[in-house]
Amino acid sequence: MAEAVYHGKASNAFFAGSAIANCVGWSINLSADVADSSVMGTAVGKTAEAGFLSGTAQVTCHLPGDRAITEGSKGVLELLRTALNADGGYASDTDGAICTGVEPGVDKDGIESLTYNFQLTGEVSNTVTEGGA
Repeated sequence: MAEAVYHGKASNAFFAGSAIANCVGWSINLSADVADSSVMGTAVGKTAEAGFLSGTAQVTCHLPGDRAITEGSKGVLELLRTALNADGGYASDTDGAICTGVEPGVDKDGIESLTYNFQLTGEVSNTVTEGGA
């Protein structure tokens, strides 16, 4: 099997104004709770209303040594597709991201990894455009 080709792109993640070093990837899952707002006797079926906005995010990085973020820390989480702000990404509200866990690990080549888990609350701005490079 051929090795993967590195295209020179690098995802970036920032938490509370500081870069998360050696970020190798991130994922985000956004959601909005909905509530049934239909009234008895209406002929059109159920109606749903959007409620609390939230989501979760994970940031994975290769980090030897101490972890930079601890559980319970709050701040702005910014997830960028590449090294440039202009290429878009996601950003939470002020103190809209809470670190809910840190998962350390080591792969078979001895590379240490850390996965930071975040709970997002409130609005998350999205500057990713569909079909962007």
